[in-house]
Amino acid sequence: MPTLSFRADSASRSKTVSGKKQGDKIKLNHSDLLTYDVAVRPDVQRLIGNVSFSHGNATMTCDSAYLNESEQVFEAFGNVHMVQADTIKMYGQYLHYDGRTKLARLRKDVKLENKTTTVFTDSLDYDRVADIAYYFEGGTVTDAQNTLTSDYGQFEPKTNNAEFRYNVKLVNDSTEMTTSHLLYNTRTRVGLYDGDTQIKSDSGLIVSKRGTYDLNANVGVLLDRSEVYSGNRMLVGDSIYYDGTVKFGEAFGRMELHDTLQRASLYGDYGYFDGQRNYGFASGRAYGLDYSQKDTLYVGADTLELISFKRDFLADTTNLYPARVQGDSLMRELRAHKHVKVYREDAQAIADSMSYVGVDSVLSLYGKPFLWSDARQMSGDTVIFYFRNKKLDYSDILGRALGIEQMPDNKSYFNQIKADAIRAYMQDSTIRRIEAKGAKVESIFYMKEDKRKQYSGVNRMLSGGMILDLDSGHLKKSYWHGEVAGKMYPIEMAAAQKADKLEEFNWAVERRPQSPEDVVPNDSLVKHYTLVDLRKFSGAKAALDIYTPYDKKQKENRLVADSIRAKIYESVKDYDYPYIRKLRDDAPAAYVYKTNELLDIKRWQYNPFSAQGVPVASNTSTFTGMLDVKRSKEE
Repeated sequence: MPTLSFRADSASRSKTVSGKKQGDKIKLNHSDLLTYDVAVRPDVQRLIGNVSFSHGNATMTCDSAYLNESEQVFEAFGNVHMVQADTIKMYGQYLHYDGRTKLARLRKDVKLENKTTTVFTDSLDYDRVADIAYYFEGGTVTDAQNTLTSDYGQFEPKTNNAEFRYNVKLVNDSTEMTTSHLLYNTRTRVGLYDGDTQIKSDSGLIVSKRGTYDLNANVGVLLDRSEVYSGNRMLVGDSIYYDGTVKFGEAFGRMELHDTLQRASLYGDYGYFDGQRNYGFASGRAYGLDYSQKDTLYVGADTLELISFKRDFLADTTNLYPARVQGDSLMRELRAHKHVKVYREDAQAIADSMSYVGVDSVLSLYGKPFLWSDARQMSGDTVIFYFRNKKLDYSDILGRALGIEQMPDNKSYFNQIKADAIRAYMQDSTIRRIEAKGAKVESIFYMKEDKRKQYSGVNRMLSGGMILDLDSGHLKKSYWHGEVAGKMYPIEMAAAQKADKLEEFNWAVERRPQSPEDVVPNDSLVKHYTLVDLRKFSGAKAALDIYTPYDKKQKENRLVADSIRAKIYESVKDYDYPYIRKLRDDAPAAYVYKTNELLDIKRWQYNPFSAQGVPVASNTSTFTGMLDVKRSKEE
């Protein structure tokens, strides 16, 4: 068969590839040379030189091409340039275009660009029907601020929505994000990630498995037990709202706040940290640790605060050689409010509120506190511990002070002191001196005979003041001041005459914390809060926004747009978009939320987690975060 050739004068005429509808036909606009050989490639025309096609609102140019009229397919070679609706431009060295499915496959040195984004890769497929471009052999996406690389990626030029998988890395001047799966909008620069993720920025490091992050605002909502590192602090929670610009982190569910410099930690159902104020807060079964001293201090309460601030050193003008500042100049204060419990190896306490200043090592208890050390109990309106060289130095009991000591060899005998104020000096964790002051100081002491080493009587005294010196816990010397009156009762008569107990006697050893575990609040059920209740927290709205999916209906339609996209998605067909579905490890299938459920604020509830797991009534799994949609039994 002969080969037919046409020069530019005839090949440049408009030629339309056959099709059922005019709008479906590929139009040949120009070619310098057109050849046709039925024996070699039936129905295929070879076009050489300044080749130009158009199909609908798309225009394609190249150096040469093969055009198949019956299949409505052409292959383009060399300097390929494709323009879609004057908004999307694509470049490459090879193009395979199917006019029936409107699928363009570009290869080698491929570039796609619109007004905001540029994609670089060696293999790019563009679906004109769905308006989606995707690469699968590695690619790079850039916008005005960010550069993103991944093994697989897809981009929707019209919406600027993109999805990236496998070895995903996003970099800009201040942030570096690495993850395995990212949904990202190149215009808003907001990304939703799923899988092991790290976000490094000037403000610190985020380690997370699922969440959303706004690269413009440096704000993120982090789910699935995420971690935030900022300087010497680490914040952990089931869900976290984090603002890196102001270094503010708010954690919901099993919150942990660790300060490695100050050597202190807070725990609770809810908490936050304000980096600008160096302020930490915890509530809901809250407890804290201070491990800056030799013995760790454990504190449990309804609410805890951890405050760090610079210490003000006042100049002493009379001292020509002022002391040099030693150690850390930061003051650290741990505050506790309501139902306070304290445990340290050498002392335990309960109170209504507490303050502990780490640098000065001063522990203050308020609201009718009780303090225990060895076999001694002290109570009053206020109790203050003073530590020196990491050991308890002395303590003050102020207001209605009462000191009780249980005898080691008879648990029913108690030495007792009542005064307006009592100070106890310590040495090697034992009391060496007691000073009692007030208008009316009362005391009861059990006396022993030196030879028999048995209790012989009870000495009950009333005075204006008293000093007691002790050695290894045994009374050695006693001093009374002011008007002194007293009486010695035989041991067998003291109880009968009610001389063995002061009127205010209250041995409350059953309330004494026996171990660090006694300080940690009980793991009781907590009511479920609605998002309306959570609005006082700054992260509540952001936490809801993460569950608002990109246009769900459009995405579902695009998944079945054509066979080629279905084939691409075959390898990930079991994947569930995390922001649409609530994953549960005990359910056979994920529950798909309706769009109106996601946007209806009244349908959301907050489930604070307990240390032993989720309450039976909860429908939130232990690893998916704090917010869930309330469902009826029928659902």
